[in-house]
Amino acid sequence: MAETQPKSFQPLNKDIRYLNRDFASFKAGLIEFSKNYFPKTYKDFSESSPGTMFIEQASYVGDVLSYYIDYQFKESLMPYSEERKNVIALSKYLGYKTTPTKSSITEIELFQLIPSKVDADGNYVPDEKYCLSIRENMELINNSNQNFIISEPVDFSVDTRFSPREVSVYSRDSLGVPQFFLLRKTAKAFAGKIVTKNFTVGAATPYYKIVLEEKNVVNIISVIDEDNNKWYEADYLAQDVIFTDVDNSQVTDENFYVYKTEVSKIIKSLKTSRKYITSITADNTTYLEFGPGLDNYSDEIVYPNASIVGIGLSNIRNTDISLDGSNFLKTNTFGAAPANTVLTINYIIGGGSLSNCNANEITRISSYQLLNDATSLNPNEQTLFNTVQQTLRVNNYTAAVGGADEESVDQIKQNAILNFTTQNRSVTKDDYLIRTYAMPPKYGSIAKAYITSDTDLVLNLKNDVSGFVDYNNNTTDTNNSVDNYFRKINYDVTNPFSVNLYVLGYNENKNLTQINEALFYNIKEYLKKYRLLTDGVNIIDGYIINIGVNFKILTYNNYNKKEVLNNCITKVKDFFNIDKWSFSQPINLSQLELEIARVEGVQSLTNVEIVNLTAKDGNYSPHEYDILSATKNKIIYPSLDPCVFEVKYPDIDIKGNVV
Repeated sequence: MAETQPKSFQPLNKDIRYLNRDFASFKAGLIEFSKNYFPKTYKDFSESSPGTMFIEQASYVGDVLSYYIDYQFKESLMPYSEERKNVIALSKYLGYKTTPTKSSITEIELFQLIPSKVDADGNYVPDEKYCLSIRENMELINNSNQNFIISEPVDFSVDTRFSPREVSVYSRDSLGVPQFFLLRKTAKAFAGKIVTKNFTVGAATPYYKIVLEEKNVVNIISVIDEDNNKWYEADYLAQDVIFTDVDNSQVTDENFYVYKTEVSKIIKSLKTSRKYITSITADNTTYLEFGPGLDNYSDEIVYPNASIVGIGLSNIRNTDISLDGSNFLKTNTFGAAPANTVLTINYIIGGGSLSNCNANEITRISSYQLLNDATSLNPNEQTLFNTVQQTLRVNNYTAAVGGADEESVDQIKQNAILNFTTQNRSVTKDDYLIRTYAMPPKYGSIAKAYITSDTDLVLNLKNDVSGFVDYNNNTTDTNNSVDNYFRKINYDVTNPFSVNLYVLGYNENKNLTQINEALFYNIKEYLKKYRLLTDGVNIIDGYIINIGVNFKILTYNNYNKKEVLNNCITKVKDFFNIDKWSFSQPINLSQLELEIARVEGVQSLTNVEIVNLTAKDGNYSPHEYDILSATKNKIIYPSLDPCVFEVKYPDIDIKGNVV
């Protein structure tokens, strides 16, 4: 039988609690602690006793440590953090990267003189072999010596809706024959200056860092080593696929090259170990960080194979790694580290609040490069070309706005919280719509976009009574079954999470049209970066319903009937301006009647009629729409199939009469 230990020798259960963490509470707690657990060892707690001195010293240490513990805990919480370096670190954890400065943006008009020539019809036109073709990153200076950059190329020989050109006669000879024409183009410019620096790198160092000495780095243009290998910026080193873009040329894709004037860049996805990330410190210093340079795992694109799911080819026998059954191409490498080379880094500095300026202040050209091949010209033509080059002028016809200094602590907090909620992914239908409209113009422009789910589409098809007729195929959509409809537009109806993105573009006359193949490809590749894994996005051409407007008015006797009628037609043109119309937007006839009735001189409006114009009537959309059946209470409702009402030729499709 085990002996029972005397009660006086049993260990005490000491309950230690610090409810208040200041000097007084520590002192009171230690005195109470001593009285409770050491009643016979020490009893003198007067202010002058040695024991009180030690208690106060311990209380002081506890107070200081408590302060810093409380402070560090507070700084670890984004809403309560105050130190900039801590807020930046927490924002990085939430996926948000701060910017040291923001650049102002403005519209620049560029001018050049060009000699005239006689065309085949005997007319004097610009001699386009003297049109300047300017490479991207043209640098300008304003009156305050602030630098600006035109990031896109400017080609004076191009005249399309996407890159319009204005031509006017600049000078004539004594007989009135044009000698020189003035060409005008516009482009966007942002504040910044291009800086090029070389950095010598020795032996490979894991997670090698390069610090840029400037405090106002706006963007990294390129990083190239001495072997002419390009290094790519990634969002994070573990990123497998990097999205980049290439010029739309015949070398890139012959099929897409025909759309070069509309789509200047083609999106490409690349898997590479040459990558880096950029980070910003609390004092706005920018640094580049490269990978560890440890190629323990394969970093090549492979085809899925059940024996190597989630791992690299060179380590299929190594089981001491994490397997990811959902990713067939995932590797465990974070990229290479540069070694024994010279890195040439081109980056942009500038921006800030000082970069904002008024209109007509950016008038000087700092530097630019031409893409023209002047070697094909004879000596006289080369002399004239050099003279034409000297006539290049620039001016900002709008104020440069949007420039700002570093983000404040509060701004970083709010932006980080917003970034965390979105996670840089498209979750809702509106997210996909915003991403589509936000695609950079260099990849092509979307005129109209509309998004809906597959389930909505199936329901719409079952209940749609609009009666679309496609005169190209001689079929009526509403007479087909849902399954036939899906097969016709090549849908995959097996994904319950798929959404349907309807898009339309503009042609050179700003009429709605189906998007071209290059733009379709870029939309698909662009949305891949933001699409959830389980989501499917079906990109579909939207429907165009071409319409005409007929109306009759009665004017007052003391008004010029023709002038009043022209004003009414102008009002109708403005009402149906295609920029104001979107997918599934109904036509409010009452509002249209009110707009016409408001025109000065109109006594009454006797009739307004909307008619459908199809391929039978000329160069219109092949889709027929039953306007009469779709009209209820003076509102013309669109079809459940996403469509846009368009007055394609306002000068001939809007007709008015004076009674």
